[in-house]
Amino acid sequence: MVRAVRDRRFRYIRNYFPNQPYFTWIAFRNNHPVMQELWRLHLEGKLEGPQKTLFEVPRPAEELYDIEKDPYEINNLAGEPEYQSTLQRMRQLLDDWRIRCGDMGDISEEQIVARMWPGGVQPKTSAPLCIPITTESYGQAPVPEGGALAYPVLVELHCLTQGASIAYTTEQGEDVHWRLYTQPLRLPVGTTVLRTKAVRIGYRDSEEKTFAFTVEPAGH
Repeated sequence: MVRAVRDRRFRYIRNYFPNQPYFTWIAFRNNHPVMQELWRLHLEGKLEGPQKTLFEVPRPAEELYDIEKDPYEINNLAGEPEYQSTLQRMRQLLDDWRIRCGDMGDISEEQIVARMWPGGVQPKTSAPLCIPITTESYGQAPVPEGGALAYPVLVELHCLTQGASIAYTTEQGEDVHWRLYTQPLRLPVGTTVLRTKAVRIGYRDSEEKTFAFTVEPAGH
């Protein structure tokens, strides 16, 4: 965990786990050409100066930089005697900010789970609702299983679990491509079997809910 605060001149960084390297593994970053080159040079022992510092463990528990004189944050001033009053001031700024913003970094996983799962029971995400939008009913009520409708037809998906995301597919079978629902879906003329499910981080996934629609051409 890392927290930082700055004013017009100084930037203060607090590393809560200084035994961990600066570069924890992140897939997209590790595949970037610049990062690949840094790893190559580090492996060959050819890094020097600030570049070498990025791979050193442990890292300092506190970092303080004069960003006017040192915009690239190379020289850590946290241990310099003449900057101790600035260090204390920036520490207090960070502590005040964490209290004001309700920073949850110090809360244990057990406490977070207790807040998310009342009584320690993992909640389940609600199954999606499907609401047709037609010339006869502009999204007034969900349908339990689908139905026969006249073209044009949009269907809106909704989940009663706040913060959940909805996935859908019209493919059948096991190995299918699920899509993230972001806007009402326009159904073509003919039969469409719409498979849906909802997910939320920390919750169990909803059961899959299927809706079968038959869309007739306009005027039939």
